[in-house]
Amino acid sequence: MGWHLYRRDDVNRLRRFAPFCIGRHPQARSRELAIAPNWSLLVIALALLFASSLSFSQDQKAGAPQNSSQAQEAPQEFAPEEFVSEWGGSGFYRKIDLPGAERDEVKPYRARWTTSWGRAELKAILENGSQYRHYVKRRLAEEGLPSCIEYIPVIESSYKPLASPASGKSIGLWQFMENSIENYLRKTKWIDERRDPWKSTDAAIKKLKANHKQFGDWLLAIAAYNCGAGAVKRALKKTSEKTFWSLSKNKLIPDHAIAYVPNLIAVSDLAENAAYYNLDLPKAFYEPESYSPLDDFDTLAVKQAISIKALANELRIDPQILESLNPALLYGITPPDEEYELRLPSGKRTAAEDAIFTIMLKSDFADN
Repeated sequence: MGWHLYRRDDVNRLRRFAPFCIGRHPQARSRELAIAPNWSLLVIALALLFASSLSFSQDQKAGAPQNSSQAQEAPQEFAPEEFVSEWGGSGFYRKIDLPGAERDEVKPYRARWTTSWGRAELKAILENGSQYRHYVKRRLAEEGLPSCIEYIPVIESSYKPLASPASGKSIGLWQFMENSIENYLRKTKWIDERRDPWKSTDAAIKKLKANHKQFGDWLLAIAAYNCGAGAVKRALKKTSEKTFWSLSKNKLIPDHAIAYVPNLIAVSDLAENAAYYNLDLPKAFYEPESYSPLDDFDTLAVKQAISIKALANELRIDPQILESLNPALLYGITPPDEEYELRLPSGKRTAAEDAIFTIMLKSDFADN
C-alpha cells in the first residue's frame, strides 16, 4: 500500500488532527510528512479540510463585487411569439377571475364565438363598447368585483347604450327592467337613467354586490342578475349542493340563466386570452393612475329646460356629441322641473354657462 505525501502548508491545516491520524515517519524527509495508514480517520480529516476550503471559497465569492445590472436583472420569460397554442395563437394563457372556464358546459359557447362569424361579431361588440369599457373596468376595480364582469354588456346589449329587446321591457348596456331599478336608477317623464351608460354601470355594480352579499358566490350573483335573486334563492332550497353548476345540471333555474353564466365565462376567457385563441380583439386597458379621454367630461347643473341641439349650436359642436354624453334625456331637453347634471365635453363648462345664458336671453326675448 503506497504512501501519499503532502506539503508542509497542507500539514499545518491538519496538525490539530495529528493525535488521531498523522505522525512523522522515521524515514520521512524533514520537509515532508507521511500519513499513517489509518484510513477511516484520514477520510474524516480530509473531509473537514475540504469543507474548510469550500467555506473559504464561498466567503471570497460573497465578498467579491458583482455586476449591478446582472444582480438586478429579473428572470426573462419566453416572448409570446415563441409559444404557439393549440388554437394556433401565440402567447400565454392567463386564468380568468371567474371559475369554470375549463368545464364542459362552457365549451359550446367558446366554440360558437370562435367561428368565423362569431369572431367578427365579438370584435364588433367590443369596438362598440370602446367608449365605455375603460369606465366599466375602472369602477369594477374600485369596487373589488371580478374584472370579467366587464363582459356582461356583451351578452346583455352588445355594448349598445340604447339597446332594447322587442318587448321593450329592458334597456341600456346592462338591460335593467323598469321593475328592478328601485334604489338604483331613476325614471321620470323626462329622463330614463337606464339609458345612461355611466349611471347604469354604477347601478349594475351595486346590484351585483348586493347579490354576492346574499349568496356568497359570484356565479350565483351573476345568475341572479339575469333571472332574479328570488329565483336563485328558491332554487338553492331544492339542492344540497349550493353552486350554480348544480342548479344548472338539475334545471332548477330558467334556461336563459343556465346559458347566461357559461356564455359569459366563454366570452371572458376569449377576450382575456385573445392572443392564445388567435383572436384579433380590441382590449380596454385600465391602470389606477391612467388617464383616458373616453370617460373624461365636465358636468354642469342645469335648473331649467335647455334644448341639447340649441346648446350644441351655441357651442358650435355636433349635437350628437352632447346626445351621446346625455342619453338619459328622453326628448333631448333637460327637465324643466328639477336640477339635472348635464355632461359636457372636457373643457366646455364655462362656455356652456355662457351659452345657456344666451339661450335664456333669446327665450325671454321671444316670449316678450
